[in-house]
Amino acid sequence: MLESFPVTFEMLLVLGILVLTVFLSLSNFIRVDVVALLVLVILGITRLLPPEQLFSGFSSDAVMSLISVMIIGAGLEKSGIALRIARWILKLGRQRPNKINMVLMLSSGFLSAFMRSLGTVALLLPVVTRITMRTGIPKSRLLIPIAFCSILGGTLTMIGSSPLILLNSLLKNSNQYAHQYIDTLTSFHLFSVLPLGAILLTIGILYLLLVGRRLLPVEPIKSYSSGTTKTHFQKTYGKGGDIFEVKVLPNSDLIGLNLREVEDRLDTSSSILAVINGQEIYFPPQRKIIIEADSKLAIMGHKEIVTDFAEKHGLKVKPRLNMFAELLHPVKAGLCEAVLPPSSQLIGRELRELHMKRTHQLHVLAVYRGQTVYAGEELKNIILRSGDTLGMFCQWEALADFDKNPDFVVVTTAYPREELRPRKNKYALFFFVLSLILIVFGGFPVSVGLLLGAAGIIATGVLTIDEAYASVSWKTVFLVAGLIPLGLAMQATHTADWLTHYFMMFQAGAPVWLTQFALAVLATLLSFAISNVGATIVLIPVALQLAINVGADPKIYALIVAIASSNTFMMPNQQVNALIAGPGGYHTKDFLKIGSGMTILYWIAMLAVINLLF
Repeated sequence: MLESFPVTFEMLLVLGILVLTVFLSLSNFIRVDVVALLVLVILGITRLLPPEQLFSGFSSDAVMSLISVMIIGAGLEKSGIALRIARWILKLGRQRPNKINMVLMLSSGFLSAFMRSLGTVALLLPVVTRITMRTGIPKSRLLIPIAFCSILGGTLTMIGSSPLILLNSLLKNSNQYAHQYIDTLTSFHLFSVLPLGAILLTIGILYLLLVGRRLLPVEPIKSYSSGTTKTHFQKTYGKGGDIFEVKVLPNSDLIGLNLREVEDRLDTSSSILAVINGQEIYFPPQRKIIIEADSKLAIMGHKEIVTDFAEKHGLKVKPRLNMFAELLHPVKAGLCEAVLPPSSQLIGRELRELHMKRTHQLHVLAVYRGQTVYAGEELKNIILRSGDTLGMFCQWEALADFDKNPDFVVVTTAYPREELRPRKNKYALFFFVLSLILIVFGGFPVSVGLLLGAAGIIATGVLTIDEAYASVSWKTVFLVAGLIPLGLAMQATHTADWLTHYFMMFQAGAPVWLTQFALAVLATLLSFAISNVGATIVLIPVALQLAINVGADPKIYALIVAIASSNTFMMPNQQVNALIAGPGGYHTKDFLKIGSGMTILYWIAMLAVINLLF
């Protein structure tokens, strides 16, 4: 009877804290990481945990794994590996959002079968950043599908998720307990769950494509600092506007002209920033470049002026940047200024002698002197003076190098300083693969394998130590570390035991399918409170006893617990969801809204397939 396991005051406190945590997380009154810190404070004040356990979350495997995968992901981004993967995905997706999303989801699901969902999302997170830069698709439209498919992909093999890895070990430990009722519990082999996982992944992808994408938040892409503002540049130099991609049609009268001749026909307020001829990209473009049929031009100017120019000269204006999207994205390039100081050794020299495009990769659009602006052909013969201000367009990497030139003072300071290190990509890839090998085949804990990969990336110079610190989302760290002690409190006060005891008494006499469904729901709910690993450990003994009571196969019930414990779509405090919440700009309600449908489908499909195939 239920009275044989009385409710204590400590249990009521823990349940109250749990309810408060869920309420605050769903209401968005305060940030979720602050909620986690409040949980720590309340647990400490109520003395539900001793001090040595209260802050144990900060040294837990989960937190160290999170920190490590963030550093590894930043290393893959910095070394250019993420860029290569992004280009491959864009090629397969043919620049179409739905196809790109499909390729990302399939990639996420397949990779998670062997490298865990957390590592998969960490690998794809910088890839998504590159795709967003290239296509303009907001991260909020891509990250939840990737995260959900990584969770689903973890059910493809017995090493894809922590509960499935634990399952065989727990079955082995349970043999001594269960031998008087059943035969020896045998282990699952590596691909025992492949049919189940494949069906779950397929259903999940269909749900995300047909239903989930309609529920995803439509967040604007985060604005990046683009150096000198358009308004200031327009006011000072008479240059500005938006950037348009235009294609040279076969009947264009610009074919055969060099870039200088084309610029002479262009309005002085507009500028040609880049040119693509075939497979060759010219940025900044030399004025001797010959325009060909099907050449692409990136023109900065006002829409009406560029449209008129295109109609007059046989050009087609694209609706958005495509070939130039990544090259000219504000996070990579923009408007900037530099001043000639009195100490410059270039005073008295002609600007054209400096070959700014070829030597420094800088496109000088105009020179401001006193109240006079020089642009176009006037730049050809201008002699530099002290105080001249050069209005330019360039990539930020080139501007960072130019900033070291003592003959100029770069006055544009608010720009992203992105520095890729392609020479380090072998080191980044080596330590990433090594960490996976150690985890999958070496038997090392996930945290140890990932930490080795992160340490290797820092030691070999893929990232500096400061860049590694900056790559960590400390909001996510505090969120996870703050909530782990709540799970410890549930176990220390026997709240988890009380819940499972109550469940076992409640299910007496219920139909088998209802018992299985209730077990799956309980496993999912407990995974929110005490992690999927904790839920698996707590509920496997319960599942075995339930199976014995109803005369069913205990392995089936144990498998239900392990699979259902991974059903963590609805809450942002789970590791995978926590990793994408910040970059995607998601709130708790987003996970609840999209994840609730996925959760129900997951339960139904899981139970149907397990009972049919196992």
